[in-house]
Amino acid sequence: MSYLIDSHSHLDFEDFDKDRDSVIQRAFDSGLKAIITIGTNLESSKKSIALAEKYENIFATVSLHPIDVDKEEFIGLTFLDLAHHPKVVAIGETGLDYYHSSDKEKQKQVFQKLVQIAIEVEKPIIIHSRDADEDILFLLKEMALPKSRGVIHCFGRDYEMAKKFLDLGFLISYTGNITYGSERQKSITEVPLEKIIVETDCPFLAPVPFRGQRNEPSCVKYVAEKIAEIKKIDFSAVAEQTTKNCIKLFNLPII
Repeated sequence: MSYLIDSHSHLDFEDFDKDRDSVIQRAFDSGLKAIITIGTNLESSKKSIALAEKYENIFATVSLHPIDVDKEEFIGLTFLDLAHHPKVVAIGETGLDYYHSSDKEKQKQVFQKLVQIAIEVEKPIIIHSRDADEDILFLLKEMALPKSRGVIHCFGRDYEMAKKFLDLGFLISYTGNITYGSERQKSITEVPLEKIIVETDCPFLAPVPFRGQRNEPSCVKYVAEKIAEIKKIDFSAVAEQTTKNCIKLFNLPII
C-alpha cells in the first residue's frame, strides 16, 4: 500500500466540528501515514496542538497568519512557548498576503518575528504567499533562516519562481487546485520529485471530482495522482517520495 502525508490541513476549523473524528478516521483508513494541522492564530494554534496530543500521527504548527495580523496582536513569547511543544513540527503558516490584507508592514514584521522563533526552536517554516512572491524572496534573502528552511505552501506559479525558492533550500507543496486546469500545473514537470510534498489545505481547495465541496485529508491522494499523471510516473513513486520528503522536512517521528 502506498502511504501519503497531508502536510497542510486545518482540522481545527469549525467546518469539521460536527464530524472531526470521522474525518480523521477516514483519512487514516484511506492510507495516510500522518496529518499536519496548521495554526493560523493563537486560538487555532492551541486547538491544533490539542488535536496533535489526542492523535498519535497528527502533528501541529503554530503561527499568526498574515491575514490575521490586523485582527490579533502578535505575542511573541506566547507563540515561542507553544513552538517548543514536542508535537509542533513547524512554524506557520506565515508569510505575506497582499490580496486579503493591506497592512504590508505589519505582515512583514510578524513574518520576520516568526522566522526568528523558527530559528530558536530549530523547526522549519511554512510560507504562505499571495501576490507577494518578490517581497517574500527579498525578505528571505535578507534574513537568517532556520537550518531546515521549510516549504512554500499551495504553490501555483511557474518554474522560474519555483526555482528561486528551491535555490534558497525550500521545498514546494501542491494542493488540490492543480486538478482544476493547467494554470497551476506550470512548475510540476520541472520541480524534482525530491523537492515536492503534497497537501489538501482542507477544508479549502477540494480536488476534482469534489471541487466546490468541503475538502478533507483523505483527498490528498488526488493531488498525488495528478502529480504522477503530469510527471508520467507511477503513483506509488510520488507517494513514497513525497512521504519521505515530508518526514525529513518536519522531522516526523514515524517510520
